[in-house]
Amino acid sequence: MNYKKVMACAMAAAMTAGCSSGSKATSSSSSTVGATPVKIAIENDMNTMDSSIATDGSSLSLIAFCQSGLVQYGTDGKITGDLAESWDESDDGKTYTFHLRDGIKWSDETPITADDFVYAFQRLVDPDTASEYNYLASALNIENAAEVISGDKKPEELGVEATDDSTFVVHLNAPCSFFVSLMTFPEFYPLNRNYVTSQGDQYALSPENMIYSGIYTMTEWSQGNSYTFEHNDNYWDSDNYKQKEIIVQFSQEIQSTVMEYEQGNVDYVSLSGEMVDMYKDDAGFRNIQQAGVWYLCPNMDDKYMSNENLRKAIAYSIDRDSIVNDVLKTGATAIDGLVGYGVSTKTDGTDFRDVAGDLPGYDPDKAAEYYKKAVEEIGENPTVDILYDNASDSSKMAENLQQMIEKTCDGITVTLSPNPKKTRIQMMFAHDFSIGLTRWGPDYSDPQSYLDLFTTDASMNFGNYSNSDFDSYETKATKGEDVGDQDKRIDDMVAAEKVLVEDDAACIPICQEGGAVLISTDVDGYIPLVIGNGSWRHFTKNH
Repeated sequence: MNYKKVMACAMAAAMTAGCSSGSKATSSSSSTVGATPVKIAIENDMNTMDSSIATDGSSLSLIAFCQSGLVQYGTDGKITGDLAESWDESDDGKTYTFHLRDGIKWSDETPITADDFVYAFQRLVDPDTASEYNYLASALNIENAAEVISGDKKPEELGVEATDDSTFVVHLNAPCSFFVSLMTFPEFYPLNRNYVTSQGDQYALSPENMIYSGIYTMTEWSQGNSYTFEHNDNYWDSDNYKQKEIIVQFSQEIQSTVMEYEQGNVDYVSLSGEMVDMYKDDAGFRNIQQAGVWYLCPNMDDKYMSNENLRKAIAYSIDRDSIVNDVLKTGATAIDGLVGYGVSTKTDGTDFRDVAGDLPGYDPDKAAEYYKKAVEEIGENPTVDILYDNASDSSKMAENLQQMIEKTCDGITVTLSPNPKKTRIQMMFAHDFSIGLTRWGPDYSDPQSYLDLFTTDASMNFGNYSNSDFDSYETKATKGEDVGDQDKRIDDMVAAEKVLVEDDAACIPICQEGGAVLISTDVDGYIPLVIGNGSWRHFTKNH
């Protein structure tokens, strides 16, 4: 595709249409608030609506439209009650008691009870569910979570209980500072035991075999195309949500989608880096700092990537400043660690990244030195294949990484393997790759959300990395002797990150993402969450 030609046509068409800032449809003054659908464009398709097994950002965002949890992020970005009216924490921080609202019910008018939360938590950790996010229950220190996940105990032995229909209690092995915030995560939303089991393997495969606890119900599901959500009159707070319909459209053609925004046919779209300069003065433009970190994940079982010196050569060959400033242009930040800026601090307010200090960055001389050692050990110039999503930003990064690595490591061959995101994820879970370009967005505001990915036997340890020192530091911080001391926890995880990134180069960080988006000036209620789900669930169109 001739990109310059496409953009020239797009710009010409936009000029013909007029610069509407995505708000052309404001002509109907007689329309009521929320009567016109909000239309959201996503670049990565949704994979599943089953809250127990969803892992990708698109699925989690869509689930957050039509399902609700104990708590939610309010329009001010702060945690507030949702299906739970209030909650208590015990003095030792090891027991949480949630008090459900009176009269809450599913979309089919069945009452929502504490047992719905008990079942959801148990289903998450049940080995038969095979949830890739089951480790979250263990990360929260829920009693017996690890034992249930491993199959040593039954799901019914998980440390959760319904003391009555409106009281849900969670028992922890140790305090967890981010426990309540993680209750916004869809994996911890309620599930009706009788309904889910009656649907069997058909549960959540269509709008007809789901019931809903959230603001909307899903009414249309066209995989790979669009998804429609309509106002749920049975939601406990439905009177305060005026939006009648939200339509989510899947499109990887960003240029054409932005054209739709210009014509008033789309209300929300993410921009690629090339478009930022064109639209930065648009009334709907927003640049949003996010907590997700892009990194290269070497497969430790690969013939070539198992070589430590080769991994270090690649790590030192990447000019991260060039990638964020010249390639992405989305407000991303160059980063040399896995844990993002602004995620966690010591008690004196010092950011984790400042405590961690500098880790390996761009150094062509060191890259060449390590590459020479790698070739001597391997016995030949290696071939490395980069697996990545065939979306715009990841494609641009992969192409530039290829050029940087081949330029610095003289003799290496770097091939590119673009795939749909779903396929790329499947290949990484199957360890069927050489080195993967991937992104991790933390689920809660703690370094543990990043570092737990690399513990031995972690379900999302794509590269099969294992280091006893790394595991030891992580255990001390998350379940061991330092779990109740924030400063010691940070020090432990700084040490763990150093082992992972600097000593072993088992993770090669690139940048912390920024988001450049266009939001129609007719739409209110967007929550620019750095971490968490539900940014779109409060959208309201004002005509």
